[in-house]
Amino acid sequence: MIDEQLNDDEVKIHTKTATTGARILSYIDHFTTDKENLIIRSEEEFLMIQKSDVICAEVRDKTLTVYTKTDRIVTSKSLSAFMEEMKSETFLKVSKAEMLNTQMIDRVEPSFSGNLIARMKNGRKVSISRRYVSKLKERLGI
Repeated sequence: MIDEQLNDDEVKIHTKTATTGARILSYIDHFTTDKENLIIRSEEEFLMIQKSDVICAEVRDKTLTVYTKTDRIVTSKSLSAFMEEMKSETFLKVSKAEMLNTQMIDRVEPSFSGNLIARMKNGRKVSISRRYVSKLKERLGI
């Protein structure tokens, strides 16, 4: 349906459920912003990576470790600053100290006390705290 009242760069999506809408936005977002490059400063150098290569990230003792398809990058950036740079529906904060790329999840398993464990395509396990379980389920459409 064509709506002449929309701006040139505006698209309206109507869905029956919020889950379906979130999945559609995630797919659209994956094909647009995830191809962008991101510059991360490590201790010795500046690294340029593609956002779509990021699998997950965790912060421990004020040090952020970003796991990509091929590397493990350590930086002093905060998790919230990193998430802001990612600006994508594909990336989701899943605990106080971790985030993941929903496109890189291999499987999700139950854990203790209502938590979940996401097994990523690189074999890494990421713990999803109870507080974020509903957001992950909505994003994955489960």
